[in-house]
Amino acid sequence: MLTLSANKIITADTCARMMYYRYILGIKSSVKAANLAFGSAVDEACMTYLLAISIGHTVPDLEAVFFDKWESETDGEVSYSSTQTPKKLVDMGKKMVSSFAEAWEKSGLMVLIMPDGSPALQLKLSHKFSDSLGLMGYLDLLAMNDDGEIIVIDLKTAAATYGELFLWQSDQLTTYQVLVDANRQYLGIDKVDKLGFMCMLKRVTPIVEQPKIIPARTSSDIAEFHQKCKNIERNFSQGCFDKASRHAFNNPCEMCDYKQLCTFGETEGLIIPDDKKPLLQVA
Repeated sequence: MLTLSANKIITADTCARMMYYRYILGIKSSVKAANLAFGSAVDEACMTYLLAISIGHTVPDLEAVFFDKWESETDGEVSYSSTQTPKKLVDMGKKMVSSFAEAWEKSGLMVLIMPDGSPALQLKLSHKFSDSLGLMGYLDLLAMNDDGEIIVIDLKTAAATYGELFLWQSDQLTTYQVLVDANRQYLGIDKVDKLGFMCMLKRVTPIVEQPKIIPARTSSDIAEFHQKCKNIERNFSQGCFDKASRHAFNNPCEMCDYKQLCTFGETEGLIIPDDKKPLLQVA
């Protein structure tokens, strides 16, 4: 059975060979990107805040929560861009998580409380399209506004703000809507009403934007998404994992962990499961 996720779908769009290496063979880079560590640490602090206010607990020191998670995430080899240093990222992260609480309060949203009394935070949800195709995902949170509308919100640390058109096209938001609607009884809701991102912009003085929210996907949008998933399943079953060079201006290869493997067959800096090494040759 092929189980897709938002990341798998987006990676398949970017380059099918990248999807093959990352999700089918399970190849990982031996070096962690600083941006991933930063995003994990910010997410930990934001979720800690949302959990505390949802269950009526005292909010802990969010800067300390960020730093502790950052320390654990960077306990190993980490790659930094030419403009990044550990100190710059730590200083930025502390300011960012401190600003998040104020921005969330200003939004007027509240975290949905599920039937079992727990807040709808960091939810792992799954859905089975068929015996051979499934979908799964980890949602940051389900929120509710003053009108009682259910809103899927995904938190993002980003270099630049997200345009509204991206919200309408985002497969990540579509994935989450499908998963939430499929698990609505467990979540205690009728349906998803709206979708959105809440972006935290990486600046020396970070900017935490208000959530950008649009209406939920239509039934035709969901049908098109389902067909896209089936197309990925078909390519998977046929072993179609073609490279995607695109044009020079949007070539995905320079930022790819597998560029040396894909181009020259070199495996240095990659962690390859032993049982998958015979499969490295793609027909």
